[in-house]
Amino acid sequence: MNWYSQLTHLIMDFYREDPTELGALQPLQACKLSRRWGVLRVECPDRQTADRLAQVGDLLREPVAEMRLSQYINILVRGTLVASLPVHVPKLKT
Repeated sequence: MNWYSQLTHLIMDFYREDPTELGALQPLQACKLSRRWGVLRVECPDRQTADRLAQVGDLLREPVAEMRLSQYINILVRGTLVASLPVHVPKLKT
Protein backbone atom coordinates (compact mmCIF):
# COMPACT_ATOMS: atom_id res chain seq x y z
CA MET A 1 0.00 0.00 0.00
CA ASN A 2 1.09 3.53 -0.70
CA TRP A 3 1.79 5.40 2.55
CA TYR A 4 1.09 8.77 0.92
CA SER A 5 -2.38 7.72 -0.13
CA GLN A 6 -3.11 6.39 3.38
CA LEU A 7 -2.42 9.78 4.97
CA THR A 8 -4.42 11.60 2.30
CA HIS A 9 -7.25 9.10 2.73
CA LEU A 10 -7.30 9.62 6.52
CA ILE A 11 -7.60 13.40 6.17
CA MET A 12 -10.22 13.25 3.42
CA ASP A 13 -12.30 10.69 5.34
CA PHE A 14 -12.43 13.07 8.30
CA TYR A 15 -14.62 15.38 6.16
CA ARG A 16 -16.62 12.75 4.24
CA GLU A 17 -19.92 14.05 5.68
CA ASP A 18 -19.29 17.69 4.71
CA PRO A 19 -19.02 18.15 0.91
CA THR A 20 -18.09 21.84 1.19
CA GLU A 21 -15.02 21.22 3.34
CA LEU A 22 -14.16 18.10 1.37
CA GLY A 23 -14.20 20.17 -1.83
CA ALA A 24 -11.87 22.75 -0.28
CA LEU A 25 -9.34 19.97 0.38
CA GLN A 26 -9.38 18.53 -3.16
CA PRO A 27 -5.91 20.01 -3.97
CA LEU A 28 -4.52 17.68 -1.28
CA GLN A 29 -5.03 14.72 -3.64
CA ALA A 30 -2.41 16.14 -6.02
CA CYS A 31 0.20 16.25 -3.23
CA LYS A 32 2.44 13.64 -1.63
CA LEU A 33 2.19 13.34 2.14
CA SER A 34 4.79 11.94 4.50
CA ARG A 35 5.34 12.08 8.23
CA ARG A 36 8.59 12.21 10.18
CA TRP A 37 9.82 13.64 13.49
CA GLY A 38 6.49 15.23 14.37
CA VAL A 39 6.13 16.96 10.99
CA LEU A 40 3.57 16.19 8.31
CA ARG A 41 5.17 17.12 4.97
CA VAL A 42 2.80 18.04 2.15
CA GLU A 43 4.82 18.14 -1.09
CA CYS A 44 2.76 19.94 -3.74
CA PRO A 45 3.37 19.85 -7.50
CA ASP A 46 3.10 23.63 -7.93
CA ARG A 47 2.85 26.90 -6.01
CA GLN A 48 -0.84 27.39 -6.80
CA THR A 49 -1.77 24.09 -5.15
CA ALA A 50 0.40 24.89 -2.13
CA ASP A 51 -1.20 28.33 -1.73
CA ARG A 52 -4.69 26.84 -1.90
CA LEU A 53 -3.82 24.36 0.85
CA ALA A 54 -2.24 27.07 3.00
CA GLN A 55 -5.49 29.04 2.76
CA VAL A 56 -7.47 26.11 4.15
CA GLY A 57 -4.89 25.35 6.83
CA ASP A 58 -7.50 25.07 9.56
CA LEU A 59 -9.17 22.23 7.65
CA LEU A 60 -5.82 20.42 7.58
CA ARG A 61 -5.07 21.09 11.25
CA GLU A 62 -8.25 19.62 12.72
CA PRO A 63 -7.92 15.98 11.57
CA VAL A 64 -4.15 16.02 12.11
CA ALA A 65 -4.69 17.21 15.70
CA GLU A 66 -7.54 14.78 16.40
CA MET A 67 -5.53 11.81 15.14
CA ARG A 68 -2.29 13.15 16.68
CA LEU A 69 -0.41 12.67 13.42
CA SER A 70 2.07 15.52 13.88
CA GLN A 71 2.93 18.76 15.66
CA TYR A 72 3.53 20.78 12.48
CA ILE A 73 2.30 20.73 8.90
CA ASN A 74 4.88 21.87 6.35
CA ILE A 75 3.60 22.68 2.87
CA LEU A 76 6.36 22.53 0.25
CA VAL A 77 6.91 22.90 -3.49
CA ARG A 78 9.96 21.02 -4.83
CA GLY A 79 11.50 21.01 -1.35
CA THR A 80 10.98 24.75 -0.76
CA LEU A 81 8.88 25.61 2.28
CA VAL A 82 5.75 27.60 1.40
CA ALA A 83 3.95 27.46 4.76
CA SER A 84 4.47 25.93 8.19
CA LEU A 85 1.33 25.42 10.25
CA PRO A 86 1.54 24.54 13.94
CA VAL A 87 -0.90 21.89 15.11
CA HIS A 88 -2.16 22.29 18.65
CA VAL A 89 -3.11 18.94 20.11
CA PRO A 90 -5.51 19.25 23.04
CA LYS A 91 -4.20 17.78 26.28
CA LEU A 92 -5.74 14.58 27.51
CA LYS A 93 -7.85 14.83 30.65
CA THR A 94 -6.71 12.42 33.33
